Amino acid sequence: MKVLSIDWGSKRIGLALGDAHLKLIIPLRPIDNDGRVFDKILERVRQHRVDLILLGLPLTPSGREGQRALEVREFAKRLQELLPENVALEFWDERYTTEEALRLAGNKKKEFKDSLSAYVILSEFFDSL
Repeated sequence: MKVLSIDWGSKRIGLALGDAHLKLIIPLRPIDNDGRVFDKILERVRQHRVDLILLGLPLTPSGREGQRALEVREFAKRLQELLPENVALEFWDERYTTEEALRLAGNKKKEFKDSLSAYVILSEFFDSL
């Protein structure tokens, strides 16, 4: 099963691609959250034959949904309408993934933080399987 993990941001969206059978994850180049964002995601879904999109849901430390979670849910609703029927979309609790991504990045370019967050989301998902 091929999985595309998404770390949604209002300016930039981090992406990571993984294979659940191999438990292999590759961070992809982040994309701008602009007028072509859905086209860009759908292109990657087709290109990599994605079966599942795992979308990080930014919950508060207490586990509640705040304004950003509502924005992610609206984004997911629009994306779901465009996805092929054979591609599922699931949410994943992304609390603390940014901190883990910054730790992994060390002194590397901050621009890849978003995709490293998507990498952490996907890594947690694979660990749960």
